[in-house]
Amino acid sequence: MKQFKMFLFSLCFVLSGMAFGQEVTAKKYDNPHWVSVGMIKFKPMGKSKAMKIVEDYFAKADEAAGIKPPTIYHLVGGDYDMMVVWEMTEGLEAMNYETSPEDVKWLGEMAKLTGGQEQTMAKLEEFYGYVDNFKSTLARKE
Repeated sequence: MKQFKMFLFSLCFVLSGMAFGQEVTAKKYDNPHWVSVGMIKFKPMGKSKAMKIVEDYFAKADEAAGIKPPTIYHLVGGDYDMMVVWEMTEGLEAMNYETSPEDVKWLGEMAKLTGGQEQTMAKLEEFYGYVDNFKSTLARKE
C-alpha cells in the first residue's frame, strides 16, 4: 500500500508539471560521484575473525597498492553487521572491467603478503567462509 501511495504521488507530480505546459527535457547529472556499497552479514562468531583478515591483509594490500581503502560502517541493527563503501574513481566505467587495474595491483600486493596467488585465494576463501550473506549495490552521492 505504501508503494502504491508513493507511485500515485509521483504520478500526480509528473502530471501536474505537464498540466502547466512545462516541457520535460533530458538532463544529466553534473560530475556524479558513484560508490559501490557492500552489505555483509557474518556467520555467528565470524566477524572478529574476518576483521582480523581485513586488518592483517586487506588494509595492508590497499596501502601498498596505493588504493584508497573502503569506508567501513559497523551496523548495530537490522539484517547486516557491516556496510563497506568503495569509491568508484572511474565512475560507472569501472563496471566495464572483469578485473580492473586496481584489482590487479591489489591482488599483486596480497600475493606479496600471503606468499603467492594460491595463498591469496585461500585467504579470500577464508574471509568469505566467515560471511553468511553479502549483497551489493551502486549508489550516487549528491
